Amino acid sequence: MSTNINIISGFLGVGKTTFLKKIIPHMNGKIALIENEFGSVGIDGDLIDDKLPIKEISAGCICCSVIHDFEKAIEELTLSYKPDHILIEPSGVASLSDITKICKKICDSSQLGIKIRHLITIVDISTFDDYFEEFGNFYLDQIRNAHIIFLSHFDEMDDQEVEKVISKIRSNNQSAFILKEEWYSYGGDKIIEILNTIQDCEIDYKKQPVCMPANRVFSTLSVVNPRFFSEAEIEKMLVALKDKEWGFIIRAKGILELNTNQFIHFNFTPQHYHWEYIEGPREPKATIIGCNLNNERILEWFQK
Repeated sequence: MSTNINIISGFLGVGKTTFLKKIIPHMNGKIALIENEFGSVGIDGDLIDDKLPIKEISAGCICCSVIHDFEKAIEELTLSYKPDHILIEPSGVASLSDITKICKKICDSSQLGIKIRHLITIVDISTFDDYFEEFGNFYLDQIRNAHIIFLSHFDEMDDQEVEKVISKIRSNNQSAFILKEEWYSYGGDKIIEILNTIQDCEIDYKKQPVCMPANRVFSTLSVVNPRFFSEAEIEKMLVALKDKEWGFIIRAKGILELNTNQFIHFNFTPQHYHWEYIEGPREPKATIIGCNLNNERILEWFQK
């Protein structure tokens, strides 16, 4: 028996956890999950089916500062659970080329029958030009090293704009399979059907890793035990996070408890933000990622 490694990458806030929640119920065999958070608290692992074996690795990217924890997680899951599939959701600011290199090294040296199957990158086409201009090769690394690319947010662009972005993506990756439709509209069974038609990836060592730790580009702030919120305050916060007085916030997410004893999960990027009710009780916490963060201002809001 072999264990397939499937990496689901994508820049901050593109919907990697939503993608996992779609496909996991439709996958055959035993599944294990590795969740990597750039911040010091884990959020996404709390939102995935808790019946799965989940290894959460926080406070750094598995491609640089927490490599040892990542290697150990793969080894422990393979030995103790013997999964058919290990799904890996890296931090949104991780280098896919570096992660792939680490996974290939693990596969080549292991006697446990581990192999890389899919390198998936999810791209929000409505933010492509902005993030490419802002972060350049750091942003493009996840696109250039994918062998499957899923696209989202077609509804925010006209057909001509969509084609221009897809052309730019293709120019940065000549060989990847690109689904030129909104993956959000697909059911998990349909996505699995697509994945099963695509051959396993082949690692190209000619591609050079980015070799730039994310903490040189981004900073993060984690909030534990935040205060209670009202629904109106949640709405106000999601709008206020765009204000430069908070810093340049690229991603914020968390689980919060309302003053009605209900729990919500919120997601924020400068282009898209929303919140939804989730079943409780949960541990309230939040993480914020960006540049030049105003930590004092952010903490004042979450803890006052």
